[in-house]
Amino acid sequence: MSTQEPLDHQTFSRLSKIYIIALGAIALFTIGGQFFIQQYLNAQIDDSRIINISGRQRMLSQKLSKEILLLSYLKKNQAKDQYIEDIEATLDLWKESHEVLSQYNESIQQDQKHITEIRKMFLVLAPYFQEVLESSRQVIKLIKNDTIHQEKLKLHLDNIVLNESLFLEQMDAIVFQYEKEAQQKVSSLKKIEYLLFALIILILIFEFFLLFRPAALSIKKTISNLLVSQQKAEDMASRAEELRKRQDKNVQELLSLTKAIDQTLLYAEVDEFGMILSLGSRFAKLLNIDENYERKNIADLMDLGEIQKNRLLDLISQNKGGVFNEEFEFETTSKEKIWLDISILTVYKESGSSERLVLCSDISKRKEAQNEIERLNVSRYKEKEELQKSNASQIVEAQEEERKRIAKEIHDSIGQMLTALKFNIESINLNNIENAFQKIEGLKQLSKDLIQGTRIATFNLTPPELKDYGISTALQKMTKELSKLTGKNIIFENKSNFDQRFDSLVETNLYRVTQEAVNNSIKYAQSDYIMIAINHSDLLLSITIDDNGKGFNLEDIPSKPGNNAEGGMGLFFMKERMNYINGRLFINSSPNQGTRVTLNYTVPES
Repeated sequence: MSTQEPLDHQTFSRLSKIYIIALGAIALFTIGGQFFIQQYLNAQIDDSRIINISGRQRMLSQKLSKEILLLSYLKKNQAKDQYIEDIEATLDLWKESHEVLSQYNESIQQDQKHITEIRKMFLVLAPYFQEVLESSRQVIKLIKNDTIHQEKLKLHLDNIVLNESLFLEQMDAIVFQYEKEAQQKVSSLKKIEYLLFALIILILIFEFFLLFRPAALSIKKTISNLLVSQQKAEDMASRAEELRKRQDKNVQELLSLTKAIDQTLLYAEVDEFGMILSLGSRFAKLLNIDENYERKNIADLMDLGEIQKNRLLDLISQNKGGVFNEEFEFETTSKEKIWLDISILTVYKESGSSERLVLCSDISKRKEAQNEIERLNVSRYKEKEELQKSNASQIVEAQEEERKRIAKEIHDSIGQMLTALKFNIESINLNNIENAFQKIEGLKQLSKDLIQGTRIATFNLTPPELKDYGISTALQKMTKELSKLTGKNIIFENKSNFDQRFDSLVETNLYRVTQEAVNNSIKYAQSDYIMIAINHSDLLLSITIDDNGKGFNLEDIPSKPGNNAEGGMGLFFMKERMNYINGRLFINSSPNQGTRVTLNYTVPES
């Protein structure tokens, strides 16, 4: 009983047969094609030599005719003898070449049943060749004699010239025919090679689709099945190894966890009445009890107050499922007060009985932190309340100062100018016309000053442009008026063509903070150049005020002014106004380096 052949032997045997058939077919066609081509080439091996001899025949015929013509004009015997030798050598070579061509044509004629075109052309060429050959021999014979018969010589020379041109013409046709036939042979050889190449390609295609491709697909399928089987085996082995490692790891983790729980966690197992079944070593150490704790009540060991003790026992006895946790405070034997977060959960056994697992967390530090946070919150609330009271007091004082300033400006400037206006009007004497005209001119100038002072006072209060057109137009108007009134170079630039409107409270505070920053640059910075620029994006509006004044040291300005003295109150209220609209104020300044004030306001979503 024969056993089944192994898979590798079957595969090797099948592939061997396929490769033998494929390579044998290719080798057969290749060797046959080469044999045929070599036979064809052997038949053409003399073509180049014959074409060369044919071309040489043309040259030799021309050389022969020219040498004979020159020989007939030579007088010196020495030169004549040398020329005769050269002519005879040329004539012999010419004759020999013609015989070679004739023999080659005869050999071709023997291989072919019909007469070839070149053979026909050689039959036409033969009389010309014989005429030139005979005439050349006669000329050489005549010239060798001492007495030359000129008429015979001339007759032979004319015959050479006439037949040489006919010979050349026919020889040219023969050379072209040789070339044409050689090209035809080469073309035929190329066609044969292309045909052989096409047959080999067809064989390869045939072998690919009928031999190699089915074999490759079969091998691919076999290898794929083997790889799948191998992968399955490796996966099973890997899973088995992974399960073994995981089991070992779980055992180690369980042992480590048990040890860690026993050493770090405060836990105990009790029954429904609170009697201890087992106790963690750390919990036992905290309660300062020895190993003889079985059948003792956990509430008694923790030394809780009566209320907390009853509450803990109620939680233990009433716990029928889920997790319950509560905070308890007790005092250890070392008189240390500890807060414990106690969680109680029920553990059911296979027998149907249940136990209570008491898990405790020491939250004493958390309780201390909570108490400290509450204390800090109370303290911070009181500080904030005091700060708000102080800010409110300072705001009231600033408002009172602003009222005093406005009253003082009206009294000192507008009031005095009105009084002067009254006295000048009363002092006009119409009887003195010249003096009256001078008084009237003075009244005109005084009226202009009065109007300008009124405009300044009202401009510093509430500009109408702010309400009607918004912050951008109001700042532009303020820049123009202040530049005109103060004579300083104050420039406004709207870099992003901002024209959006905000709430009136926001626009008023932005305007007042900018106005305060510009007034500070005018009054205190001693600057002659002030630049106000607005820039904005979809999320932020930014207003910058730059000056080239003397600047100041930011560390010299107190964060909270103690009074309304110069240098603190203005900056304080600028920050308060920006905080009030949830904006931000940035001040950058250095001595002798100028000052930059930046106002940033978050654009509300539309």
